[in-house]
Amino acid sequence: MAFVHAQRFEIKGIVKDSTNQELLQSATVFLESKTDSTLISYSITDENGFFKLVGNTAVKEFNFFTSFTGYKEYNKIITFENGTIIDLGTINLSSDVEFLEGIVVNARKAPVTVKQDTLEFNAKSFNTKADANLEDVIKELPGVEIDKDGKITVNGKEVTKILVNGKEFFGDDPQVALKNLPKEIIDKIQVTESKTEEQKANGEAGDANASEINITIDEDKNRGWFSRLTAGAGTDDRYSMSGIVNYFKDSFRVSVLGSSNNINSPGFSFDEIYDAMGNSAYSISRNSNGSFGINGISSVVLVVLLLVDQRD
Repeated sequence: MAFVHAQRFEIKGIVKDSTNQELLQSATVFLESKTDSTLISYSITDENGFFKLVGNTAVKEFNFFTSFTGYKEYNKIITFENGTIIDLGTINLSSDVEFLEGIVVNARKAPVTVKQDTLEFNAKSFNTKADANLEDVIKELPGVEIDKDGKITVNGKEVTKILVNGKEFFGDDPQVALKNLPKEIIDKIQVTESKTEEQKANGEAGDANASEINITIDEDKNRGWFSRLTAGAGTDDRYSMSGIVNYFKDSFRVSVLGSSNNINSPGFSFDEIYDAMGNSAYSISRNSNGSFGINGISSVVLVVLLLVDQRD
C-alpha cells in the first residue's frame, strides 16, 4: 500500500497592473487542486501587492488563480516537481475591457473573494455530500472550524451570530441555520467582524476578536420548511408528544409548535419557545409547576402556538 504524505508549501509573488505597474492591494489569490478543484489555500495581497500562500497538502498539481475587480483573471498550473517553495515573481493583470464597459460575462465564480472587510465564500465551489446542509459546507471552508459543541471559529475568531440575508433565522441560535439550511439554496457565505446594530449604523469598528456569518440565498430559492417531532410512552397509559414546524419565504417566518401529553409537561423548553418566537416574545415566564406563560397565555398540558415574524 502506498502512503501519500502531506508536504508544507509556500507560494509567493507580487500582483501589479500590467499597464502602469501599479501595485494592486486586496487582489484575491487562491490555489485549487487540479484534479477536483478543491480549494487548498487562499490569501489577499497587501499594500505592496505581495501575497504568500502557505499550508500542508498531499496534492501535487494545482491551478493557481489571481483575480481583482476590473481585471482579467490570471491562472497558471503549478506543480511541486522542483520543490514546494515557489516564487512566482511579478504577476501582471490586464484590464477587463468588457467589465469596464458594463458587458455582462458569465465567468467562473471564484471560491473565495475579499470585499473590503468581508470574506466571501462561494458555497457551490466546495465539494460535499449530495444532501449537505449549511454545517457540512462550513466544515469544508479553509480556516473555519466547528467543535463538538457546535462552536464555530473563523481564523481563530469565534462566530457569535449567523444571519440569513442579513436577518436572524428563527431566533439567535446558530444551530437552527446550520442544521436546517440545505446547501442547494445557499449562494454565498460571508464572514465579517461582529458588530452591534449601532456600530453598523454609525460605520464604527466592531469586536476584533469575534465574527458573524451572513448566508445569502438566491431570491428564487429563499423558501422552505423544516420540522422536529418527538413522542414517548410509558406505564399507566402515560404519553407525551410534541412538534415544531417552521416555514420561511423571503422575509416571512412562521412557526407552529404543538404539544399534547398527560404528564403535566409543557412539551417544550423555555429556551426553545424563546428562540422560536424571537422578537415576538415580549413576555415569557416560567410557572412553579414547570409550565410557562407566553405573552400572558399559560400552557400546561396541551399547547398549540402559531408564531409569525414578518420583517422588512
